[in-house]
Amino acid sequence: MQNKNFIEYLIIALNLIPFLYLGFIYSELPEEVAMHFNSSGQVDRMGSKKELWILPILLCGVMYFLFKYLPQLDPKNNNSRIWPGLRLGLTVFMSAICMIIIYACSHTNSSTFSKELPRLIFAGVGLLFVLLGLYMRHIKPNYFIGIRTPWTLESNDVWKKTHYYGGYWFLIAGIVMVISSILFSMQTTFIIVMSATIGIAIASFAYSYYLYQKPGKS
Repeated sequence: MQNKNFIEYLIIALNLIPFLYLGFIYSELPEEVAMHFNSSGQVDRMGSKKELWILPILLCGVMYFLFKYLPQLDPKNNNSRIWPGLRLGLTVFMSAICMIIIYACSHTNSSTFSKELPRLIFAGVGLLFVLLGLYMRHIKPNYFIGIRTPWTLESNDVWKKTHYYGGYWFLIAGIVMVISSILFSMQTTFIIVMSATIGIAIASFAYSYYLYQKPGKS
């Protein structure tokens, strides 16, 4: 119980960091800041600095309540053991991405950082896939997290096997994303990230269907 309380307090603290950071630099920001970047890291939309508050509210505030309370609505409630650790990892990702974007929006005079922003985000997505890959095989049947297809939800055996191999797919895809974000251009990395994401979705869907239709399945 004490460990769970510590993780919960840590999650709350991590979610507050982007709010505190933005509040600390807010008075120094110009009235208009960058609000959107293209795939090359160039600013293609400016907006009021007040809009920056939307980022921590959505990525940290709203996501905190979703991650905390949605699983409690799950009638299966099978993942209480692993969920705190997974929530912590997801919170680190959300807070880090939020901080990076806020920094980029408020430092558009730093052309080098702006150009590297997509690279950092793609690398972050890759690390998120690695995290999901490590947890995937430990996720038990539920209605909110994991590879939820009609066939994994129908059969515990199909769920288990799909998540076992799905964990490897996420892990490998995440490593490839991180490496590509370091070595390749933004356009190439974008194609790799999208291809890996779509590929995992199709493979998971097809593999779970195959297992469910397989003769002699348990």
